Amino acid sequence: MSRRTAVRPVQPAAPGQQPALGRNAMVAFAVLVAAALFATLFPWFPGGIQFAEGSSVDRAILSPRERSYESEVLTEQVREDAAEAVDDVFVLDTDIREQQLRELDRLIAEIEAVRGTDTLSTSAKESQVRAVPGSNLSERGAATAIATSGPTWSALTDEARTSLGRALTGTIRADDVDAARQRAAGLLSALLTSDQHLTVTELVDPLIVPTLVVDQERTNLLRDEARANTLPVRVTYQRGEVVVPPGQPLSAANIEALQEFGIRESGISPSAIAATAVLSALVGAGMAAYLAVARPPALRGTRRLLLFALFLIVPAAVAKFSLPLLLPDLDRHFLAAALPLAAGPMAAAVLLEVGSAIALTVLLAAVVVFVTAYLPAVDSVGEAAQLETVRLGLVVIAASIAGITFTARADRLQRYLVAGMVAAGATALVLLATWFMDADRRLADFLWIGAASLVGGVLAALVAVGSFVLLSRPFGIITRVELMELAQLTHPLLRRLQDEAPGTFQHSILVGNLAERAADRIGADPLLVRVGAYYHDAGKLVAPEFFVENTPAGAPNPHDGLDPLQSTRVIQQHVTGGVEIARRERLPEAVVQFIPQHHGTRLVAYFYRRAAQSDPDIEEDLFRYPGPKPQSRETALVMLADSCEATVRASADRSAGRIREIIDATIKERIEEGQFDECDLSLRDLAIVADSYTSTLTAVFHPRVEYPEPSQRELAARRTVPLPERAGELREAARRSLAPRPSELPQRPVADEDDGDDSLIPPSRERPAPSAPRSGQRELSEDDT
Repeated sequence: MSRRTAVRPVQPAAPGQQPALGRNAMVAFAVLVAAALFATLFPWFPGGIQFAEGSSVDRAILSPRERSYESEVLTEQVREDAAEAVDDVFVLDTDIREQQLRELDRLIAEIEAVRGTDTLSTSAKESQVRAVPGSNLSERGAATAIATSGPTWSALTDEARTSLGRALTGTIRADDVDAARQRAAGLLSALLTSDQHLTVTELVDPLIVPTLVVDQERTNLLRDEARANTLPVRVTYQRGEVVVPPGQPLSAANIEALQEFGIRESGISPSAIAATAVLSALVGAGMAAYLAVARPPALRGTRRLLLFALFLIVPAAVAKFSLPLLLPDLDRHFLAAALPLAAGPMAAAVLLEVGSAIALTVLLAAVVVFVTAYLPAVDSVGEAAQLETVRLGLVVIAASIAGITFTARADRLQRYLVAGMVAAGATALVLLATWFMDADRRLADFLWIGAASLVGGVLAALVAVGSFVLLSRPFGIITRVELMELAQLTHPLLRRLQDEAPGTFQHSILVGNLAERAADRIGADPLLVRVGAYYHDAGKLVAPEFFVENTPAGAPNPHDGLDPLQSTRVIQQHVTGGVEIARRERLPEAVVQFIPQHHGTRLVAYFYRRAAQSDPDIEEDLFRYPGPKPQSRETALVMLADSCEATVRASADRSAGRIREIIDATIKERIEEGQFDECDLSLRDLAIVADSYTSTLTAVFHPRVEYPEPSQRELAARRTVPLPERAGELREAARRSLAPRPSELPQRPVADEDDGDDSLIPPSRERPAPSAPRSGQRELSEDDT
């Protein structure tokens, strides 16, 4: 074959096409994926430190690596200290003097009102004077205020106004109020008695207040300038340096240092839980949207969907639990790029299909970016962490797509190694591109970039190989590597066919050649078709002598002693028995399905017609193959190839025109019987298949020119070699020793080989010479019998 199918995955046929997912099923799948991803990424970090001020740790916490960072906590403390060091800005309030004089007048007026009340006793007046709002008079002062005569009282109040006005004329700070009061008392008139002096002092002292007030706007401006002029505080820890001593209560600066080092906080972060839930829902919805829009046939069925989800959840878990150990990459070893995260999409390309693998790549990259950038378990602080986030997302995309490109066509294990190397190259290119964006780049990084890329690519390829080895059978998927192994003629089951049913073996080889070429032309899977054709008649090993291609000439016909129904049971047994043999040999289900489907539900016509001659009312279903009808284009191709090869071989006229008539009649008959109703073989496909089968069978049954007898001169020129006794026995022994063993026969027999017939043994052992059919008549083949 000159080319092979590019991306079509090997799909096992099953009874009935599985319908695409309905809306409810897609919603359920999205919910399950979101729940599984949420459980995987759940931001709960047991065993960490309780990040609370005042709590303490039992043992010293040391710096795991050298780290320097700007401390927001300490910087804020220093800035506040600088602001507090700025003195308040005071201004003179000129309105205070007038306000306080008016307050003094009010107080004097209320005292005079009490003095003028004739209905009160002296003691009552004294009590009311002391109760006047703002009054600070003592009992002695109140008694003096009541007992003093009118002119003297007027002199006292004038002295009080003069003293207060004089005291508030200058500038008084808050801490100078007591001194101002003392100065005011010292400046009172010397003519005052001690009682009068006390009364005036008690009236004036409460009203002497600071005349300088803080200008809050100017003060705040100066303090803001002080904060802005304070440089950030940079904290540096050496590797192994104590970050938090044992037993010391945690401060805000301690907590900041722990977070800078990526030391996990125990417990649950509500914001991280909310973010994880949103991301999980988006990823689940993205998977459901892909299924709804693309409707990939490889993802029909519960097991396939489970595998699709598994290829996302497992790499997500690897990222979640590995990245906290590898980031931040302060040593610049790029170890996060060595994680085999691309193995999931690469394995999906092998076990599912390329479209699903690419969709998986996009979703996985989103998950990895989220884990790197948001989950508190990963140190993601600063510009370096932002670059690391972008770098890992691009690495996942580049390595996955590069690996997918090569694993999708891989039919040998060496191809997976190539895929791993290509993925490593893509990873290295991404690391190199982001290296130019790194302010801390060094030439020594190239060695680590190469090493990390190589490890990541090779590991991804190895994990991909291991995954399809472990998962292919449980999930009912066959890989191309496994098909290549089954196509080897040294397989034990094919060895048995060569030894026990050689005619069937040769027929199967030719059917494989015939169907493989047609499969390649219509875009089916040619490798699966070839392998299915090799094993489609494995059931004839149950009773090979009941099939004419496996019996030598002159041997008795085993069907002569059986009635038609018994013979039909024997013939049908090569289907049911073939399935049992194939499963006993642990053949993949995709190959096993060729055995029951290559006959579909057709009639064993030869024995049915014999039975109908004696019993016209005999039930037709007793003579039908159990089916099912072909469920895929691949099994339909083998059905056609099986019938066409047998019918053409039985025909006396094997010209190209007659071969085309036989093939067209066979295809028409299968369509009328409804054998292709359950597979997606189109009329265009059938036209291409007819052309392919015609060219192949014409080449197989090509004519040969008959050689003339040797001339007398040739005979005379030959040497006569005397033979010893038993010459005949020696010649026979030599012939047997030189004859090729079945395993040495070529996989594609040359066109003039006399391949075995696939028709049933006729009632008479002497097979009549084929004669040309009449117009409209077609030769019988195994499918007719």
